[in-house]
Amino acid sequence: MSVLIREPVASDAPQLGRAHAAAWHAAYTGMMPASVLENVTTASRTRMWERVIAVPRAEREHIAVAEVDGVAVGFAWTSVCRDEGSPEGLGELQAINLDPGHWGTGVGGALLEAAHDALARAGFTEAILWVLPGNARARRFYEARGWHSDGVERDLELPGAEDVAELRYSRRIETATTGVNGALGA
Repeated sequence: MSVLIREPVASDAPQLGRAHAAAWHAAYTGMMPASVLENVTTASRTRMWERVIAVPRAEREHIAVAEVDGVAVGFAWTSVCRDEGSPEGLGELQAINLDPGHWGTGVGGALLEAAHDALARAGFTEAILWVLPGNARARRFYEARGWHSDGVERDLELPGAEDVAELRYSRRIETATTGVNGALGA
């Protein structure tokens, strides 16, 4: 298996759309309202990726794509923390999604490492992410790589569905000038 971590290109949209939809259905069935998941289709995610890829990234925003044997199978998206009132040095792992056929192969770890590197290059000293409390697989994945729950919870507002609880995780990010990638240790 050959894994390449790179920037997204326009031709990735259909592959990312498929991987993104598959990841959501595999990870969130039973945790997200069915009415939300039925709108997460390969077609809808492909359209989303066409729009996202066509627009230049904001300052301190980065998307890393995992390509395996010539196919885009996942992504990690980092940026300035989107939470209102967040401190200047706080970054966010907005999303990391991987085709379920590649779970447990090391591709997700490579994507998360790329996210840590992007956050460091953007000058963040700490980062957060939000995870569903019942998503034990994702929580183990993050915890094994230096993330920890800081106890903050919020409700994710979903259009046309009941809110879903989210739990915040955080992690210290070392600056890119140190050459050290946070507390990952791996």
